[in-house]
Amino acid sequence: MSTPLRSTMRPFGVSVFSRLTELANRHGAVNLAQGFPDFLPPAGLVSAAGEAMARGMHQYAPSIGYPALRAALSAHARTHYGLEYDPDTEITVTAGATEGAWSATTALMEPGDEAIILEPFYETYPPCVAAAGGVTRFLPTRFPDFSVDLDRLAAMFNPRTRLVFLNTPGNPSGRLLDPAQLAVIGELAHRYDAYLIADETYEHITFGDARHRPVASVPECRERTVTLSSVSKTFSATGWRVGWVLAPPPVTEAVRRVHQFVTFAAASPLQLAVASMFEEADRGNYFPQLRAEYTERRDTLLGYLKQTGLELTEPDGAYFIMGRCPGDDVEWCERLTREQRVAAVPATSFYADRSAGVGLVRFAFCKQLSTLHEAGARLGRR
Repeated sequence: MSTPLRSTMRPFGVSVFSRLTELANRHGAVNLAQGFPDFLPPAGLVSAAGEAMARGMHQYAPSIGYPALRAALSAHARTHYGLEYDPDTEITVTAGATEGAWSATTALMEPGDEAIILEPFYETYPPCVAAAGGVTRFLPTRFPDFSVDLDRLAAMFNPRTRLVFLNTPGNPSGRLLDPAQLAVIGELAHRYDAYLIADETYEHITFGDARHRPVASVPECRERTVTLSSVSKTFSATGWRVGWVLAPPPVTEAVRRVHQFVTFAAASPLQLAVASMFEEADRGNYFPQLRAEYTERRDTLLGYLKQTGLELTEPDGAYFIMGRCPGDDVEWCERLTREQRVAAVPATSFYADRSAGVGLVRFAFCKQLSTLHEAGARLGRR
């Protein structure tokens, strides 16, 4: 019997992360393939969730999210970026940033509309477009600097262009888009009546002098930007599936129309815990400490990887390091997992035209220092 899966979704097979994790588990490998922390979230976040459960917060939240969390998100945008978002008309709580992307794409695209996705890309974006009946056009960026060719991007816009996916800081590239680039993209979006899906889930993980600049903070982009973020990276809780969408009122209304029929609402006690944690984080030193801890992790893994002879990038943000390996990246990662028991991701999975990513691999350093030291010891064995 042939698969009953609809034709537009058939090109998307089993996630490379699932396959690599299965292989890593089979060989007892240190898993630097999947981007989830192997350490606990902040104690304040966990205790706040327990308190919310003890208070009986077990039933449906409002579909758009609890007022306490929407107010906390509004205050966060104002405090950190000088951006004003009305918690009632411009902020929606979703079941993770992925659901936010799915709901926004479904809300804004008509069948046959086009979306532009920069490569390398987070694997969720193309399926969102395909499920909405859209057509994806890919703009490759190249290792090691992953710079965006703005002339080539401009040439891709046409009357059918509806969405542009922007991921900053980028997964897997680790690069931040700068305001000058964003201004050009915003002008193009205005000219062609398109919207920018700004995935900013790594907003608080940056290094050195680099700082995240929200796409919506650029005047040319503000009214055309749908901003996605979540608890997953900022508070090290990828399994909680609490995210949010920030957008102008008409766009928010469109997203909410879809969101209510996808998950209806994110988990009630977890929403309230995230609201409490944002207040705690903004009162204390949480965000600078987060950057400091991830800087130490990045530098630790970079030190070990430099001894392997790989050509490497030093990321500006997010928690991944890209490298160039000899030969085919899939075979190299499988061999690394079997022989040295360290798992990494072949970066061809982040390109539509796999030939553009051949020989590139991604390592995640969202791990305890002891995990990274063990990976380094294994990488040093021949």
